[in-house]
Amino acid sequence: MRVTKSQSGRAALCSSEEFREAFGRDRPGVDPGPVLRSVRGFSEWRGDVRWPMPVPDRTEISGYLGALSARLGTEYAASELAYVQLGAPVLWGVPVAGMIGQVLRQSRCTPKVGAKSIDERARSAISSLPEEWQGKLIAKLISEPGPHSEKWSANHVQAVAHALTRWRRASAIFGREVPPSGTSFNVYATDLRADGVSDRSVSDYLSRILSGFRVVADPGFQSAGCDHVIARHDALAKVAGRPTKTGAQIVGASTIFDLGVDLMAAARENGLRGLHVARDFRNGLLLSFAAALPQRARALSHLAMGTTVFLLEKPHVHVVLPGRVLKMREAKKRFAGYDKVLINPVLWSALDDYQRGFRPLFDDGPALFPSVIDMGAAITSAQLGRLVGDLTCKHLGVRVSIHRVRDNAATEASEEIQSGGYLAPALIGNKSAATTMDSYDHAQGMRAARDHGARIAGLRSSPTTLRV
Repeated sequence: MRVTKSQSGRAALCSSEEFREAFGRDRPGVDPGPVLRSVRGFSEWRGDVRWPMPVPDRTEISGYLGALSARLGTEYAASELAYVQLGAPVLWGVPVAGMIGQVLRQSRCTPKVGAKSIDERARSAISSLPEEWQGKLIAKLISEPGPHSEKWSANHVQAVAHALTRWRRASAIFGREVPPSGTSFNVYATDLRADGVSDRSVSDYLSRILSGFRVVADPGFQSAGCDHVIARHDALAKVAGRPTKTGAQIVGASTIFDLGVDLMAAARENGLRGLHVARDFRNGLLLSFAAALPQRARALSHLAMGTTVFLLEKPHVHVVLPGRVLKMREAKKRFAGYDKVLINPVLWSALDDYQRGFRPLFDDGPALFPSVIDMGAAITSAQLGRLVGDLTCKHLGVRVSIHRVRDNAATEASEEIQSGGYLAPALIGNKSAATTMDSYDHAQGMRAARDHGARIAGLRSSPTTLRV
């Protein structure tokens, strides 16, 4: 990480006493004694104990860590270098502290076994089924030869395999026939509801069992009783609404966008100190991006600089997502995708700062939302969903899922944009007008939440210049 003359000029301290005074201002409440001791140890290893201390490069830092590890062990060595990192902003500037953080992280992280692909997970789920069923369900995978129009997504194949496995297990336990009937479906649905499963999920499970049974056992299977049970629970689900979507989650997409901007502004103020600050900036960018690009977690987890996200001339951000990461019929994924240009100066500046300063503190990969734990990997869609919920719960007092962010974006568009009711389905990727109509039901509550937020927040002014 390059340090400019103005940045290194901050570190022109003439004595350890001046260091103590400057460190106290930079990190109030932190004892400078261990930091100064570790800094002196590094100076002695370098064979240069001058004040001001010359700015180290990555080779020196890595060499020092290696020497300490060989002599004292990896844990003690990392602890000593962490103290040097604490003093680095005062001695050499914040970018050097970030560089030391990179060296520390690379030493602590070990290569992990790559996660299974969704195709591998689907095949693993199929392996729990009877052998005579497995081949027919495997043939539905897009990776297998055959007409594309007859394929299912690997996610759906996995879900069907799990549903069939649970159905066979329940049938064996209670002595019921494996071929479904209206009576057995009704009993199974009652058991699921008693276990706390929502009517929406009950309807989904039964539908997967029925479609899977037609594939693996009896292609011509029909049952008016089964169809009736599924339709009844589907109707009950529509009346009850989605249990994971409560009125308290009516938080405007603009509020979530602003929360992300605030988190990024706080990270800018702290500067490029290390991975914890880079993580805070990443989290803010995630919230703002999720509000500006209301797509599902699966799509957001595939965002990458230079691959799916491109900075054009300010304020234009080009986002291109392949059809395979979008929720649509498998037959359409080869020919469809998301290709939009966002006009958003705040998001553009955030992405510019991120790729220049904060993103390199994770690793050298392109993922827009990299993992803190697993170097070179992106946050998975499940982890990304939990993170958005955790952040909104912590800062807004209510847990808002990524899917609810999409709903709120549609509601806000329906209310604020001219002809927004017609644009909302295109905004969030819904093809069904009935699905999008759910957003209109929240419009009155959204207006109250937004007006209250506008009254207490007023005009905001967010920095777009990275402080180093």
